[in-house]
Amino acid sequence: MRRFLIAVVLWLAPALSLAQITWDGKRLTIENEAMTQVIAFDKGRVMPLSMRSKQFGKELLASTDSVPWFEFVINNQLVHALQSIWKYQSHEVRKLGNGGTELVLRIAGQKQLKGMIVEVHKQYFPFSTLTREMLFLKVKERHRFNLNKLNGALHFIFPQYAFSDNRPQTHLKETRIASYAQEALPDFQRSFTSDQRNRVNNLAYCHMFAPDSSFFSLQGGDKVSVKGPFQTTQMEGYTLFSAYEHASQDTRRGFETMYQPSAGDRFANDGSQGVIGESDLDNTDESLWFIGLETSKKNDQLKIGTSIRRGGYLENEVVDWAHPYETVWTAVAFYEDSADTEAIIHRYVMEQITDHKPARHPHFYYNTWGMQRSSADVRGVFTEARIKEEIGYAAELGAELFVLDDGWEVTQGVWKPNQRLSGGIAPLIAEIESRGMIPGIWLSPMGIDATADRFKEYPEWVILDKNGNPVKGQWNHPVFDLVGGFYDVFVNDCKWLIDQGVRYFKWDAINSFPSSLPGLAHGDSTYSAQERKDRYDYLLPFYVTRAMRTLREYHPDVVVEIDVTEPQRCMVGLMPLQEGKFFWMNNGASGYGDYSTYRSKSMRSITNRFAGVLPSQVFTFAVYPHNAAPFYAQRYHVNTSIVGGNGFWGNLKQTNEQQRASVNATVSKSKRVRPHIAQLPTRVHGRVGGSPEVYSCVNEATAYGQVVGFSGSALSYSHQFEVNDAQFLGVLNHAYSYADGMLTLPFQFAMPDDTREAFILGNDGKGVSIVSSTGWIDDITLEGNALNIRLGAASDLVLKLKANGVTTMSVDNREFPVPQKSDGDVLHCSGEAGQVIKITWE
Repeated sequence: MRRFLIAVVLWLAPALSLAQITWDGKRLTIENEAMTQVIAFDKGRVMPLSMRSKQFGKELLASTDSVPWFEFVINNQLVHALQSIWKYQSHEVRKLGNGGTELVLRIAGQKQLKGMIVEVHKQYFPFSTLTREMLFLKVKERHRFNLNKLNGALHFIFPQYAFSDNRPQTHLKETRIASYAQEALPDFQRSFTSDQRNRVNNLAYCHMFAPDSSFFSLQGGDKVSVKGPFQTTQMEGYTLFSAYEHASQDTRRGFETMYQPSAGDRFANDGSQGVIGESDLDNTDESLWFIGLETSKKNDQLKIGTSIRRGGYLENEVVDWAHPYETVWTAVAFYEDSADTEAIIHRYVMEQITDHKPARHPHFYYNTWGMQRSSADVRGVFTEARIKEEIGYAAELGAELFVLDDGWEVTQGVWKPNQRLSGGIAPLIAEIESRGMIPGIWLSPMGIDATADRFKEYPEWVILDKNGNPVKGQWNHPVFDLVGGFYDVFVNDCKWLIDQGVRYFKWDAINSFPSSLPGLAHGDSTYSAQERKDRYDYLLPFYVTRAMRTLREYHPDVVVEIDVTEPQRCMVGLMPLQEGKFFWMNNGASGYGDYSTYRSKSMRSITNRFAGVLPSQVFTFAVYPHNAAPFYAQRYHVNTSIVGGNGFWGNLKQTNEQQRASVNATVSKSKRVRPHIAQLPTRVHGRVGGSPEVYSCVNEATAYGQVVGFSGSALSYSHQFEVNDAQFLGVLNHAYSYADGMLTLPFQFAMPDDTREAFILGNDGKGVSIVSSTGWIDDITLEGNALNIRLGAASDLVLKLKANGVTTMSVDNREFPVPQKSDGDVLHCSGEAGQVIKITWE
C-alpha cells in the first residue's frame, strides 16, 4: 500500500506540487512538500541557514558560522561564503521539463571581488528532498580574476554543509560505478586456490565496468574523501545521500590486459580499441580521481563537501567575461528509511538528473555491427542492398531503432557516406523510417584517419605521445583532442547527419588519451605536460556532455549513447546521463558469434549487478536473437534482452521467418506492458546463473508488468508479489493464480539454463479479472463489454465478473450455455490450446 500511494503521489506530483520560493530582503526560502531550505544574507555573508525535513520534522543543519557554503582561491586569496564580501543581487526561477524547478541565485562580490558574480543553480523536485546544485563564477566586462592553488594544491569546494551529529561514531558507504574487472564476489580471495580464469574474458569480470562499495566509520577528528560518485551516510534518525556528476574510471585496472585477438579464436572480439603511445605521465589510479566527496567529523557536527582534487583548474587560470568557470552538478537528499536509497537513486538518475525525456525512453533496437562481424570483410559487407535486408529482418523482430554501425563512413574523421553507398545514407534512412524505426548511426568522435585532409589541415589537434608521434586509438587511427577547436567541427559533423534524418547516435572509443597538447582549451606551454593532461581529463566529460546537449537542442528527438565497452573508456560517470545513456557491453565474457547462453549471462550481468545502483533503462546492449544448434537458446537470449539492454544484433539472414516471428511475439508483449513500467526499477532476485534468478518490473497500482526468470538448474519455484486487486486482468505466457492481492507464478525450469517469462495485464479500471489459469494464455483483449482469451495451452480458468449478467460465451465462435454459479460474480470455463474464448455481458 505504501508503494501504491507513492506511485500515485509521484504521478500527480506536477499538478499537486506546493513548490515556492520567497525572498524577504534577507532570506531566500525554498519550500516544497518534503522540505524547506533557507539561504540567508547577513552582514555581507551568505550561508545555508536551514535544511528542514517535513517528513520527520527535524532541522538537519548545525551552526553555519564555521562551515562556508563555497570556498576557492582567487588572486592568491582564499575567499569563502562566510567573509563579509557578498551581496544579494538577484534571483530567478524557471520550470524544468522533468517537473522540477530551478533557482538561479546571483551573489555579487564586493571589495576585492568587485565585478565577480557567484551564480548558484539549485534544482528541486515535487515530493522530493533531493536538490541538485552547481556554481558558476561569472565576471562583468572589464574585470578579470585568476584562480590559484592553496599551499600548492587545488582548492575549490562547493557545496559544503555542516549537519548536526551528536553520536560518537558515524557510518558511511561509498558506491563506485566505474570499476573495470571488478570481482563478482566482494570477498573473493585469490590465494585460496589456483586462479585459472582468463584475465579478460570470464563471467566474474565480464569485460565491463561494474559497481563497487566501501564502508567507513568516523569518530571525532576523522576525515575521509571518497571517489563515489554516490555516498550514503547514516545520520541520527535518517539517511543522507550525496552525489556528484562527472566521469572517469575508478582504477587503471585493465589498461594493460586488453583483448588481443589471435587467429585461433573461435569467438573473437575487437582488438585495437585502447590507447597506443609512449607516455611518462602519471599512470597511477590517483590520476583518474578528479573530485572527492569529503566528510569530516568534529564535536557535534558532520561536515560534507564536494572538493576538486585534480584537473579542476590551472594555476592562474583566467576567469573573465569571456571565460566563466563552472563546477560539476552535485546532489543531496535525506530520507528516514535507509531501505529507500535505491528508490532515491532511481528517481534521481531516471528523472531528476535530466530533462531530456527521450534519453530515458526505452526502445528495442538493432545494431548492424554483429552482422558485420559475421563477415570476413566487416566493412565491405556494408552495402545498401545488404543493410536494407537487415532493416527488413530487424522490423520483423519488432525493433524500433536501427543503428548503422562502423562501415557507412568514408573513414574515421570523414563522416560522410563511402562509395559503397552510392546514394548516400538517405535511402537507408528512408527504409528505416518506412519500417517504423528510428534511424541511428555510429561515430568514433576522436578518431581521424592519417590520410584524411582534416588530419593534414589541423596538426595542432592531433594528440601526441612523449616522442611526438601520434597517439593511436580505435583501429590504430590517430586521435584528435576534443577540448579545443575540434569540438565545433565535430558538432557540425553531427548536425549534418541530423539534417539527413539521424535521430540517434552511438559515440565510440572516447578513451583516456594522454593529451598534453598546448594552446588548446586545457593550458598553454607555460604549464607542464602533466598539468595540461589533468586539465584535459577533467574537462573532457564537460565537452562531450555539452555536445550531447547542443545536438538535442538542435533537434529535440536526438539521443546519444556513449560506448563504454572497453577498460580505457573514460566517460563512465553520471555527467553523460544528464543527456543520454550508455552502450555498456559488446560481448563481455564471450565473443562474436556465440549463440550459447554463456554470452547472454554476461549481458545480463549488467542488469543484475547494477540493480539498485543505476537504472537498467540507462544501459543498452545487444543479444543474438538466433536459435542456432546445438544451443537452441533463442528464448534465453530474448528474455535477457527484455529485462535490460533491449538490443539485438547479428546476421539475421541466419534466422528464418518463424524464428523472427517468435522474437516479435515476446517483444510485442513486453511493449504492451512497457507504458506502465518504463520508468520503474527492476527488482532482482538471485545472481546470474543462480537457481532461481528473477527480474520483476511490476506497476502494482495499474497491475501491468513483466516477470522473467532464469535458472542454472532444473527447478520448480513459485514467485509471488502484490498486485492491485481492482486493476488486475490476467497474465500472458505463464500459468498463474491470484488470491488476497498476491499473484503466484509457478515457474518450472525444466533443465539447466532454462528461462520463463510472464506478462501481467491490467484491466484499466473495468473490474474484470481472470483470477487463475492452469495453462498459459497467449493473448487477452478487453474491449467494451467483450473479453477475448486466446489459449496457449489447455487451461481451466476462473474469471471474476458479473456472471449473472453474462449474455454469451463462445469457444472458437461456437456458443455454449453460460454456467450459472452460486457464487455470483465468479465464472469457470476451459479450453484447448489455440482456442479463443469470448465472453460478452450487458
